[in-house]
Amino acid sequence: METTLDALTLLHKEAEAERRHPVDEELVAEIDAMAERLKAVEAERTALREQVAGLRATVRELTASGAGLQARLAAQTARHPLPVPRRRGDRQRMRRDIAAVRNLAVRAGELDASGRAEAALRLLRRSADEVLNPLETAGLLLLLRQQQHDDLADNLIHVYGRDQGREDVLNVALALHEEGAPDDAGAVLHAALD
Repeated sequence: METTLDALTLLHKEAEAERRHPVDEELVAEIDAMAERLKAVEAERTALREQVAGLRATVRELTASGAGLQARLAAQTARHPLPVPRRRGDRQRMRRDIAAVRNLAVRAGELDASGRAEAALRLLRRSADEVLNPLETAGLLLLLRQQQHDDLADNLIHVYGRDQGREDVLNVALALHEEGAPDDAGAVLHAALD
């Protein structure tokens, strides 16, 4: 049965009042145990409040950094074009696809930089499996290299080569080779053979 903090506080006060009267040792031990339990619950409550405050601060920082992130992405777009397929159709959709790959690379890089490499790799793996086509995956790998997130790029190459179909792996390898990344092209092919 779970005891609330208010109930423990009340019991503690009652026990302290009874302590002033002559009582047996068993009751004194019970009062002392309740006092310790109350201290532990209060410490836990304080720790939880600090965690909530920390999480709220993190949310505020992420919200505030969103504007800066958009500006950096816009500046990067002009400097480093992604390898995209030459296809006819909606140019706005192509721009959104490129922006999505850039956002993904930046988000994964931020997770990696904050010590959450596993979360970054899960994000990349899920995106490569469910959202990105092979050319976009190659672009993502190139962006990770540009941002110097080599461990993430290496892990994504290994996972992609191992888990994807041969045609997708070949298309990624070809795109990487054409964009001047023959080592990564070879690595993704090697991962597919393992």
